[in-house]
Amino acid sequence: MRRRIIALALALAATLAVGGGAAYAWESRLTDEDVPCVGYPTAQEVSSWQLMRGQYESSTERGEPVAPVFGSSELNPGPAGFSHPGNLLAPGTYDVGALMAGRAGCADLWQAIEIGAFASVADAPRRVVLFPSIQWFMTYRRPARDFPDVYSSGAFGAFMANADISDGLKRRVAQRAVEYGAGEPANEGPVERIVRDVDEAAKTLASDVRLAHDLAVDGRGSRAAGDVSAPRPAHATGGPDWDAVFSEADRAARAQATGNDLGMSDVWYGKHFKTWLEGANKSWKVRGDEYFSSQEFEDFKMVLDVCCETGIEPLIVIQPVKGAAYDQTVYTCEVRQQYYRMVRDAAADAGFQVADFSGHEYDRYFLRDYSHPSELGSAYYSKAIYTFLKTGYADTSPSGDVLLAGV
Repeated sequence: MRRRIIALALALAATLAVGGGAAYAWESRLTDEDVPCVGYPTAQEVSSWQLMRGQYESSTERGEPVAPVFGSSELNPGPAGFSHPGNLLAPGTYDVGALMAGRAGCADLWQAIEIGAFASVADAPRRVVLFPSIQWFMTYRRPARDFPDVYSSGAFGAFMANADISDGLKRRVAQRAVEYGAGEPANEGPVERIVRDVDEAAKTLASDVRLAHDLAVDGRGSRAAGDVSAPRPAHATGGPDWDAVFSEADRAARAQATGNDLGMSDVWYGKHFKTWLEGANKSWKVRGDEYFSSQEFEDFKMVLDVCCETGIEPLIVIQPVKGAAYDQTVYTCEVRQQYYRMVRDAAADAGFQVADFSGHEYDRYFLRDYSHPSELGSAYYSKAIYTFLKTGYADTSPSGDVLLAGV
């Protein structure tokens, strides 16, 4: 064990020595105000607290009021068009902006840690937006498979150092992180802690150096296939023209779904729907009458507890799924109502607001596939987010021609 500690310490020292005085330069690159905001972070980016914090601080330093929007794959603005909040409300576009914080694999525990970490920064956000997903709660979930890939030791450290968070809540979060294959093990001895700390420091430094190098090379950061960076258009005063946004979003959603009866994107329907349905019916196994994970629900309540203790006001967005698709699985309409009630009740108990779009399950053009927003669904999400950040009240109503044409 002693040799292990020495070897790790030497490795870390060597990494720092190779960089010489460049370590600070790499770190500052992650918060450089010239770097565009990341539209949909990669797994490497969401696991870098330096980058996630830096994106927020850089926007606020530029005088661009922003709030983090926490979620998973629905945060990807690429396939969702101009009206997606990652595009329409990109920092610097209007008088308030949305900063996409999360990607596939970032479920409730990740959000609890990140929100607690964000609450500790200077000029911490007063409001945030949460996009829980029904699939996080399904009993086939495997958090120990996904969480380590997006876990951020830097965010975890900031969370644990936040004096506003109670020791009891910190213990609950830390224990769950260990259960999911990350975090700080309980009853860890001093030697084991040294080894882990050195290991984690070396890992974090190497990851941040690679990430900063990517930012320096292409000005955006590393990108997985299909990912995009949010544009940085000229700042506009006031908010979007919602009538125009909804009119164009409705037209675009309809134009992309002319060849199937479900209102899905023709491209996705043709390439993926059959495979998705077969996979859902094969893997979505329930345990007796248990369709949803009580463990994930506990994690969701921990997110709300973090918001309560840190004084952050969240908007919980209840996303619909494509009813006509899910009705062909074990997660029928009646089953799904259990999930929607669970989220509503937890939010009500905590005294937090919901933007409830569950009534749009059977709207033809709200979703482009089984659960991700089309241009039209994105317009609804953007309006709710913008109005909540601007006024404290989320407006979930449509605008413009959508009122007449329906969805």
